[in-house]
This record gives sequence, C-alpha cells and structure tokens, in this order.
Amino acid sequence: MTAPTDPKTIAEKLCQFARTNFLADGVEFNEHSPLAEVGIDSFALMELLLCSERTFGIRVPESHLTRTNLVSVATLASCISELARGNPSVSTARE
Repeated sequence: MTAPTDPKTIAEKLCQFARTNFLADGVEFNEHSPLAEVGIDSFALMELLLCSERTFGIRVPESHLTRTNLVSVATLASCISELARGNPSVSTARE
C-alpha cells in the first residue's frame, strides 16, 4: 500500500472518520477545528490514530504525539504526511 503524502487528502479522510464516529449531528467541524473544542477526547484521538494506521499504513510514533501535532486534524494530517514521506523530523518536541 502506498500512503498518500498530500496532507489535504489525509485530512479529508480523517475528518470523514471523525464526523461518522465521534461528532454529534450539527457540530461544525473541519480540518482546522481544534480537536479538544469539538469533543475529541483521548479515546477518540486514539481511534483517529488507529484509523490513520489502518487507512494509510502510517503509525504515528509516541514521540510525535505532541500538542503541536494534535491541535487539529490538519496538524495531525501534516504530521502523517511528513511521516509518509519518510521525514521523521516533524515536530517531536514535547510542548
């Protein structure tokens, strides 16, 4: 399986997964919505990470589970995109 490297494509799939599995009807949500503000808790976040692994074949290492990378679906998708490109130097600092 070849993982997509376009963050927009990754974000679209993750947003669709979140809308289907976590969000109540009528909740406004897009790739830039802060995850914490729309009710994505730690359990839902783990499901998003597992979705990424199943869908794209990309495992996000613990070192990349930073506040910066987990602000929104867009920041998570950017992290996944960089990992798919083989760039392990995406934000790994613990903020």
